[in-house]
Amino acid sequence: MSRSTKKAPGAPAMPAAGECISMRRLCLSLNLRRTERIVTRHYDEYLAAAGLTAAQFPILAVIATLETPTFRLLAEELDLERSTLSRNLALLESKGLVEIEPSSGRRAGRLSLTPTGRTALRRAYDRWREAHEARAKLLSADAITEGLQFLKTLRRQVRDASSPSS
Repeated sequence: MSRSTKKAPGAPAMPAAGECISMRRLCLSLNLRRTERIVTRHYDEYLAAAGLTAAQFPILAVIATLETPTFRLLAEELDLERSTLSRNLALLESKGLVEIEPSSGRRAGRLSLTPTGRTALRRAYDRWREAHEARAKLLSADAITEGLQFLKTLRRQVRDASSPSS
């Protein structure tokens, strides 16, 4: 049984199948998102043993490396939407991995890892190394370096093009 290709009066025409196929091949957003989901699943499988996800692990790592970690700095460093970061921090706090000091006046609330959070970060880092090494066996060191450089350049150029001053 075939679907009717009639369009409703006044409805815009759909793109041709060839145009949709071309979009799927050429769309940077679609292809980045597809790749991100595959890579995230891979890292999630490894990090699960440490009780973390691929989204949570870098949050702990960045908190551990910032001199004075605050919500704003963390969001900037990870390029995360405030709502996404809030959800992840609340979950990490409920697991006892992160302490969130309330802000007072003009002073931003600080974030810190708890002793349990530091232990989780250590375990997760070891699992991350395993996940990274498993993927590194599939690609050359040069391919990984070039891919990371491409992503860094893309982030910078898209961010710069999206800024209000451009």
